[in-house]
Amino acid sequence: MDIKAIDPVYQSIVNDLTHNDYLRAADAALARIEAAADAADLDSKREGSVLTLELDNGAQVIINLQPAIEELWLASTRGAYHFRQREGRWLDTRGGLDFDALVRDAVSAQGGPDLAL
Repeated sequence: MDIKAIDPVYQSIVNDLTHNDYLRAADAALARIEAAADAADLDSKREGSVLTLELDNGAQVIINLQPAIEELWLASTRGAYHFRQREGRWLDTRGGLDFDALVRDAVSAQGGPDLAL
């Protein structure tokens, strides 16, 4: 059975982008996070489709692309989240939470600087 056909939360945030649009939007999101990290003097390292933000205390926030399912994933001590783009915003697939807000929260909750996103 196809999850897209039965899950109302999934249906509410289903991605209407072409795959190339997804790749451009996801890459732009990573580049925006990198720029905000650089501006806040936060170490960031990008290896392919994975962006790691490393705080002075050793904590990490990891953001990666999932091209096969057209999502962004965020992992930190605050939890793991999956995001799909809807109406120009990256929203969590479970509760519709905003990607930028969760990245800011993940960094600050671990003692990192405020990110201007």
